Amino acid sequence: MLGKTHGQSSKRDQYRQIYNSPFHDRFFDFLTFHAKISQILQSGAVVGKSTPKKRGRPPISNHVIRVGGAIALPPLLRERGIDADALIAEVGLQAAAFAHPDNVIPFAKLGELAHLGAERTGLSDLGLRACISTGLVMLGTVGYLVANSATVGAGLACLQSYLHLHDEGAAPYVQQEGSLAILGYEVLEPHLLGAEQIVFGALAIAANLLREICGAGFTLREVSIAYRAPPDASAFVTHFAAPVRFDADRNAVVFDATFLERPIAGANTLLRDFLASQLRDKGRIGEGGVARDRIQRVMGTLLATGCISQDEAARAFGMNRRTFARRLQESGTTFRALLDAVRFDTARVLLGGSAVSLEDVANRLSYADVTAFARAFRRWSGESPAVWRRNHGAAV
Repeated sequence: MLGKTHGQSSKRDQYRQIYNSPFHDRFFDFLTFHAKISQILQSGAVVGKSTPKKRGRPPISNHVIRVGGAIALPPLLRERGIDADALIAEVGLQAAAFAHPDNVIPFAKLGELAHLGAERTGLSDLGLRACISTGLVMLGTVGYLVANSATVGAGLACLQSYLHLHDEGAAPYVQQEGSLAILGYEVLEPHLLGAEQIVFGALAIAANLLREICGAGFTLREVSIAYRAPPDASAFVTHFAAPVRFDADRNAVVFDATFLERPIAGANTLLRDFLASQLRDKGRIGEGGVARDRIQRVMGTLLATGCISQDEAARAFGMNRRTFARRLQESGTTFRALLDAVRFDTARVLLGGSAVSLEDVANRLSYADVTAFARAFRRWSGESPAVWRRNHGAAV
């Protein structure tokens, strides 16, 4: 009895520390986040129920994203003389969506808003400008978990594992290439209207995040962006303070890998364990099967890191290869079909949104050579990559 009482007292002491923590309010944001998604989408209170004329390719799913750093978008539009509320309504949202960073909106709608905003303000770097001052706080619970991880590498691993709970439309990834570390961000449906603006903003936030958790002496080595350069790229160079390479085969910030082992100043072990346990509970796969959008997210990440295989995908879900294949079959698909879909989406955005070479595209998609890639692309689209780029490049 005494042991049990002591254990209960210890547990109470732990939660008292959490409650009195300066991060207390953020703990409970996470606990209500997914409930808020359902309530908002059902009520239309923030997202809105109007159905405007479709622009571009409609999304294949209803991915949502926390408003987060995009909270700065309406003020930026107003600074440029744009009626932000009217523009937000034009894409089928309500202005109240941008009143708090924890509100959620459809990922595709954010892209559409950013695209129209860039057009009407003449700011081709609008997404970057909107997120220049965005840091860990705007990443909500996941951001606080990153900030309280033991090391930079551990924090980025948490970002890779759990950001999908706040951003369902993209997948971050972390990898090491020799002496360099890469923090990348891949949009699941990169052909969506305005995807490049979302990427610009995400990379701006990635740079700020790294500066916060790495501390003194941190600098970026390079930034790569898989879209064409805007007419004026000076804001990119200023914000990143590093060489910026457009028409690249990935969206990523590159820094010295030695920072991965650096301890994060002020990290709180108790806070980290609490948040990690909550996020793990929310991130578990149900017994009934594997959600196709989450599979695509994982496969997009694996493809970006060059480690794509059925074994690797199964391992990411804590399954063996046979169980994973069976779950996919129960969902009416196969690993090969999903891999083709992810590769096709990635190929189209690289071919249509940048001038990257066919050799680099083939390498990015983990093909042995251009011939193998071209054969697969013709099977998917009915055209060779070169012909598809001529016919569709300007439309992406």
